[in-house]
Amino acid sequence: MLLLADDLEAYDAAVALLAVHCAISLNDAIQVGSTGKRSRYESHVQTVSDLERICRSNRIDTLGIVHLKWLLTNKTAISYGDRRFTDTAVARDKAERFQAWAYSSFKEVLRVQEYS
Repeated sequence: MLLLADDLEAYDAAVALLAVHCAISLNDAIQVGSTGKRSRYESHVQTVSDLERICRSNRIDTLGIVHLKWLLTNKTAISYGDRRFTDTAVARDKAERFQAWAYSSFKEVLRVQEYS
């Protein structure tokens, strides 16, 4: 996403779509790492309630979830809309903010390994 974002005019649709899918994957990783299983919902929007539940049970603030909600709410327009999606910079920002919150809030679950 970041590589394509250097040329938003040429790759705006791809960047927005990658922003959504990166957030979905990160949400899945948090849920699997925290509970051992993915959300039981097929709709990505419904998985937000599972993430909120995980946050409550671990006393983690839910402030970053608003960014995931925005991306999921706009997923259909980004992926399948009849018109070109024009809020690509916002989608990228929302994905980056969700990622920053997730890695800050779920350090043990989303641990990053360094390779030598």
